[in-house]
Amino acid sequence: MIEPRDYFSAREHNIKSILTYENKRFRVPDYQRNFAWTTHELQQLWDDFIITFNNSFTPEFVQKMDVKPHFFGTILLTESDYEYEITDGQQRLTVSTIFLKALLQVSYKLNDPLEQSGIFSMITPLIQRNDYGEEYEQRVYLDSTINDLYKEYILLSKNQQDRENYLRLKPIRIQNPTSSQQRLKEAYEFFLERLDEEFSNILTQEEIHAKLKAYIKTFTRLFTLLEIRVKDRETAYTIFGTINNRGKDLTDSDIIKNEIFKSVEVVRRHEIKDKWDNIIDNIDTEDLTDYLRFQYASVFGPVKKMNLFKVITELIAESDPISYLEQLNNESEWYARVSLVGAPYWNEAITKKLEAFKTLDISHSLPLLLTGAVLYNDNETEFERIVNATLVFCFRYFTLAKNSVENLEKEIGKLSRSLRNDEKTLDEVIEYLKELTTNQQFFNHFNSFATKSNNIAFYILEQLEKNKATGVVPLPHSPSQHVEHIMPKKPSTAARRINEWSHVRNNVEYKDFVYRLGNLIILESDLNQRVGNKDFTDKKEIYLTSGLAYPRYIGATYHNWDFGSITTRQERMAHEALDIWKYY
Repeated sequence: MIEPRDYFSAREHNIKSILTYENKRFRVPDYQRNFAWTTHELQQLWDDFIITFNNSFTPEFVQKMDVKPHFFGTILLTESDYEYEITDGQQRLTVSTIFLKALLQVSYKLNDPLEQSGIFSMITPLIQRNDYGEEYEQRVYLDSTINDLYKEYILLSKNQQDRENYLRLKPIRIQNPTSSQQRLKEAYEFFLERLDEEFSNILTQEEIHAKLKAYIKTFTRLFTLLEIRVKDRETAYTIFGTINNRGKDLTDSDIIKNEIFKSVEVVRRHEIKDKWDNIIDNIDTEDLTDYLRFQYASVFGPVKKMNLFKVITELIAESDPISYLEQLNNESEWYARVSLVGAPYWNEAITKKLEAFKTLDISHSLPLLLTGAVLYNDNETEFERIVNATLVFCFRYFTLAKNSVENLEKEIGKLSRSLRNDEKTLDEVIEYLKELTTNQQFFNHFNSFATKSNNIAFYILEQLEKNKATGVVPLPHSPSQHVEHIMPKKPSTAARRINEWSHVRNNVEYKDFVYRLGNLIILESDLNQRVGNKDFTDKKEIYLTSGLAYPRYIGATYHNWDFGSITTRQERMAHEALDIWKYY
C-alpha cells in the first residue's frame, strides 16, 4: 500500500535543529526566485523577535518558565545524499543565517576571549559546516548570482572595513535598488544597525554577554519551523505550488515560474533561470505578474488576474515552455519601453503620450501598446499612430465615459490579438475605436465631466492650454502650477465674508459643479495662493495677471460666476477638445 511517507515527511524544528540536523548543507537552486525581502519583511521579523524575547526573558536576561515558541513558517526541502535543495523557504532560511551572523558580530564587543569563544560556539555551527582548522564550508549556499556576496560580504567579514574592501574589489553593479544583491546587503546592514542600537556602549560587559546569550537562545530555540522533506523534485514542485497558490508570500508570477520549471527537463532549467532573470532586469521588478498578464492579453486576448495561473499553465502544457519563455524574454524589452522603464527610447512626442497613460492611470492599455511596439518598432510613424489611437480611445472610453476596467481590458485585448494575427489592419483597428467612441459621445461626456483627481484635471487643462497656442505654455504638473477651482471647494465661513458666493454656496448642486471641468483652470502657484477662496470679483482681477490663456480669458470675459457660467464654459471646452483628442 502506498503511504504518504513514501513521498514526503513533516516534522517540527527550531532554527538550531533545522540548520544542524544530519549536518547536511542547504542549497538554493539557481532556478529559485531571487532574494526578495525588503525592509518591510525584515522589520516584521525584528518586531516578532523583540516580542518573543520580551515574553521569554526577564529584564535581567533570565529565561522565564512559561515561554512560548514563535512559528516562523514552513520550509520545503528536497533530500539527497549530501545536501538539501530548498524548494520553498529560502527567504526565511537565508535571513536566519544573516541574523545569526549579525549576532556573531556583536560578540566582538566582548573583551573576555572565553566569553567571545562561547558565543562563537553557539552560532558558528549554524552558519558553517566545517570544524575548526578545516577548509571553510558555509551551511547555506545561495544561487550563483549572489552567493559570493553572501559568503564574502556577510559570512566571512569581521568588520566594516572588511565589507568596504570587498565592495571596492567587487562593487555591486545594479540597474536598480531592488536587485537581489542590494537587498541581501541591506538585510545584513539592517540587523547590524538594530543590534548596534540594542548593544550600545552604555551596557556593561556582563550585560552584553548575558543579553547576547538571551538573544541567541530566543532566535535559535524559540523560532520554530515546519519542515516538509521530499525525495524528488517533482513532488517538491507539486507541494510548493499547493502551499503557495492561495497565499500572499509569493506572487502569482513566482507560482507560474515554478510551473514552468516543473514542466521541463532538469538539464534545461538553467535556460529558464537565465531568461527569467533577464526579464526581471528589463522590466525592473521582481514581480512579473502584471507583465505576464498584459503580455498574455496582447497575444491571446484579455485574461482576468484570477485566471492567469490557469491559462498560463494550460498554455505551457500545450506548447513548448522554453519557446513561451523566449517570447516573454524578447518582448519584455518592448514592454519596458512602452512603460517608460529605463533610459529614454522614443521621440519626445511619443514619450509625452506614453507619459499620459501614467498620468491618467490607464495601465490596462499596455497589451495594445505592447503589440504596437512589437509590430511597428521599426516604423516610428505607425507606432505613433497606434499610441495616439490607444490614448484617445482610453481617454474617451475609460476616463470620460467611465466604462469599467473589465470592458476596457476586453476591447484592448481583443484588438491586440487581432493585430498580431493579421485579422485587422491598423486602419481597421482605429476605425473600430472611432465607432466605439464617436465624436458626439465624446462631446457629451466631456461636456458633463467632473473629477476630483488633480492629475486628470491638470492633464486635460494642460492640453487645452497648449491648444490655445498663446501666452505661457503650461509646465508639467508641479509645485509651480496648480489646478484652481474658480468656485472654491470651501467658501469662507467667516462672518465678514459670509456674503461671498452667496448666490450659489447653499445650493445642493454646488458640491457637484465645483468639480466640473468648466470650473477649473491651471494657475501659477503664487497666484493660486493669492486667490485662495476669495469672491469672484477679487479672483478675476488676479486672473488677469496670469501668463496663461484661460485665467486671462475668464478674468476678461465673465462678470459673475455661477452654474450657468460653468456650463457655458465647459461646452466651449468640449468643442475645443474635439480638435485635441482625435484619431487623426
